[in-house]
Order: sequence, then C-alpha cells, then structure tokens
Amino acid sequence: MVSDLYPWQREQWRRIVAARVAGRLPHALLLHGPEGIGKADFARHLADALVCPRPRDDGAPCRSCAACRLSEAGNHPDLHRVVPDQAGKMIKIDAVRELTAKSVLSAQEGGYRVFVLEPAEAMNRAAANALLKTLEEPASRSVMILVSSHPDRLPATIRSRCHAVKFTIPAGSSVRAWLGSRFEDAELDALLKVSGGAPLRALQAQQEGWIEEGRRLSGELQSLMRRQTNPLRVVEEWEKRPLTLVLGGLKRYLTDLIRLASGLPQAVIHDPELRADLKSLCDAVDLRSLHLLYGELLQLDRDASRNLNTQMMLEHIAHQWLLLTRPGVH
Repeated sequence: MVSDLYPWQREQWRRIVAARVAGRLPHALLLHGPEGIGKADFARHLADALVCPRPRDDGAPCRSCAACRLSEAGNHPDLHRVVPDQAGKMIKIDAVRELTAKSVLSAQEGGYRVFVLEPAEAMNRAAANALLKTLEEPASRSVMILVSSHPDRLPATIRSRCHAVKFTIPAGSSVRAWLGSRFEDAELDALLKVSGGAPLRALQAQQEGWIEEGRRLSGELQSLMRRQTNPLRVVEEWEKRPLTLVLGGLKRYLTDLIRLASGLPQAVIHDPELRADLKSLCDAVDLRSLHLLYGELLQLDRDASRNLNTQMMLEHIAHQWLLLTRPGVH
C-alpha cells in the first residue's frame, strides 16, 4: 500500500512510478483537476520520492534517509517549491528566473532536481513566458511539477510541453469511507453537496462554515431583491467576512440559480435547503444577465489577487444584483 497518498490517487501514482522505473519519466508534469482532491499533497509526495536515493518498492520515499529528512524540513538542495509570496497573489517572473537558473545545475545528491509550481495558474504573463523557455530546453534529470486547478488559465504552449496527469472527483464510496468517521451521515451528505463531492473541500466547508455562509448570503440577496435593505449596509457586512468566503458563496449561489432558471430537471444544487428561495427568484431574473453576472464574478475572483479595492469590488457586485433584479425589466 502506498503511504502518504489519498486512496483515490493510487492509479496516478502507479503510472508515474512505472514511467520512472522504465526510465521514461517526463521532464514536466501537469497535475490538474478540481480543487479539494489533494493534488498539492500528491506533488509533495512525488517530489520527496524523486530526491530520495532509496525509494521503497512502491516508489514512495523511504522517509528515513538524510535526503528525506532534508525534504521534510524543507531544506533539500535539489528540491524547490515556487509559490506566491502570499496566498491568492501572483507568482512573479523573478521566482521563475531563479528556478531557471537552478534547473541547469547538476543535482547535488546525484539524483533529480525537482521544482514544484503551485498553483501554476498564479504565474503572471512574464513568469509564464520565462517558464516556457525552460520547458522548451529541459535540463537533464530536472523535473518540473506544475499543480493546477484551472489549467485553462495556463498558456496552451505551456500545457503542450507538459505530460498531463488528470485527477477527478473520487467515487462517493471512496470519499465516504475516508470521511465517514468524522461526521454523522446527515452532516456528511450536506458537506459533500456544498463541496461538489471533493473530500478536502468538504473538510474546508465544515471548518469555514460554507453552508451557514450560503444561507446568510441567500437572505441578504433576497433582501436586496425586495429593496428591503440598504445595499451599502449589505456590503459592509460582506467586508467583515473573509473575501474568499463571500466570493465562494456567491459563486455557488449564482451557479444554483442558473441551474434552476435554466429549467434543468432535478437540478443538483449545493444546498437543498435553499431550493425554494432560489426557485422564487427564477421568474425575477433574466438568464442571460445572470450568466453575465456570473462571468463578472469569476473575473473579480481572479482579480482579487491583484490587490483590487475590496469595497469597490463588493459594491459592484451588489449594484449588478440590483440591476439584475430590478422590477419590470424582464
């Protein structure tokens, strides 16, 4: 049994280990798939294994040699992780240039030089262009591991030069076996719905209160639609909560509203308790305008990493919602 991997990652691990044993390990791997399924953990495990001189029979790092101890301490000279300076920010060109300079050096321990970029889509344009040059002329025994939940945001030229390793939402039985001891059945059902079935996101949803946030947002948006509250007061309340929590809740709410307004039979929504409230809005909103607002919300979510004015961003969302639900325009 492979250690330090989630149960649903074993097939991806088996294929990579087989490629390494056969001497066909790609110089660049793109680990991609939905958020909340452990891609970053898989990348760390793989990186540790590649710099371990005595990996186990299953390809896992031995966890007992000097190299493994250095990896666990974050001090291995042949293992480098490139991440944003702050969560949600961009990976800048200087970080990629440093990676490029190190990638052409010989491994100090005689094995692989390994570079993990996570999340890869956080690279700005200049950083992506700099990485492309490295991918076009890979150094011997140098492995790039790119981790991405949004590979569509990466330039096609970068994607084409990486070996893609796809991760998907695991089967419900696998997730329930892994999470089951932590929650009662009813709570687990609710968390899996709000998280889209992604096990690590289900844990995050419980810790951050996604269900409670969704119901709070529903009440606020309903009040705005009925013109029962001052929009600036709602924005003030949004500003008091973590921006990622509010934007995540708004995305889930609009996704569910679009599904129901589209007339999809038995549409699956993130919180069944909100179905009646959402259905009451279907006749009050224009589907095309709803799609446009959702697209704007996605863009604002991406732009949040560029230090935009949070208050102005949230005021814009509230204003667009008021326009969308204005009486007599549908």
